[in-house]
Amino acid sequence: MTSRVYIPFRLREGGDTRRALNLEVVQGWWFSHGYEPVIVSDFGSGDAQFNRHQAFNRAVEENPDEKVFIFTEADMLIHPDQIKQAVAYAEEKRGIVVPFKEYRYLSDTTTGFIRSNYYDMDSSALAEWWSLPANDMNSIFDMRAESTMSGGKSIGAVNVVSRLTIEKTGGFTEATSGNWYDDNITDEGFGFLSRRTRWVAGPAVHLYHLPGWTGDHLTQADRDATARNKAILESLRSMIRQGDRMGVRRIMAQRRDRGSSDGS
Repeated sequence: MTSRVYIPFRLREGGDTRRALNLEVVQGWWFSHGYEPVIVSDFGSGDAQFNRHQAFNRAVEENPDEKVFIFTEADMLIHPDQIKQAVAYAEEKRGIVVPFKEYRYLSDTTTGFIRSNYYDMDSSALAEWWSLPANDMNSIFDMRAESTMSGGKSIGAVNVVSRLTIEKTGGFTEATSGNWYDDNITDEGFGFLSRRTRWVAGPAVHLYHLPGWTGDHLTQADRDATARNKAILESLRSMIRQGDRMGVRRIMAQRRDRGSSDGS
C-alpha cells in the first residue's frame, strides 16, 4: 500500500488565495501518482496564526497505524521516486529525511501557467508534461526557476519521518506558530535526540504565493509569531550546547490546548 501524504493547511481569514489554488494543483499531483493526499488542519480558525506542528501532531494522533509519515507543504511538487527512497531511508533508520537537495522557487507567472495548464482542458486529462521523470528536459522540474537553493540546505517543506522517531523525540513542538524558525527547531531538536537529517538527491519545486517571512502584507501578529519562534530556537540551541536532552525533549513534546493556535 502506498503511504499517504499529509498536507498541513488552513487558509487564514484574509490570507493569500493563491495558497488555496496551489493546494488544488498539489492534490492533483499526488493523486496522479497514486498517493492519497490528506489535508490536515491545526485547531485554529479565522485569522489566528497557523500552527503547522499542531497539524503534524494531529495527523500522527489520528492515524495510529501509520508507520512512516510524509509531510509536505501545500505548495510543493516533488517526484514520487524521491519520496519512495525517503520512505525507505526513514524505515531503515531514525531521523528526518528531506527527499530533495535542490529547492526551485517558481515565479508568480510560472506558477500561474502551471495552475492553468496542468490539465488538458479538451480531454480533461493531465497534461503530458505533468508526469515526466525529474531528469526529463520537458518536465515540470525543468521549468525556469526564479531562484534555486541547492546542496541540501532546505530543511523543511517536505519531511519524511517514522513514528519511532516521533516517539523518541517527543514529536513536533506546538510552542511555535506562524512562519519561520519552526523548521530549524525540528531539524536541530530531532537531530540532537535521534539522528541528523538526511537528504535524497533530486529537485523539488515551490509554487509561488506571498512569502511568510517578509513583505508589507505581514501583520504585527505575524512578526510577533516569528519573534517567538526565534526565541524558542535560541533556547533549544542553548540546551543542546549544554547536552540537556530532557530540556530539549520538553520543548519538542510541548502541546497546546486544542483550539489555541494563535501563539498565545
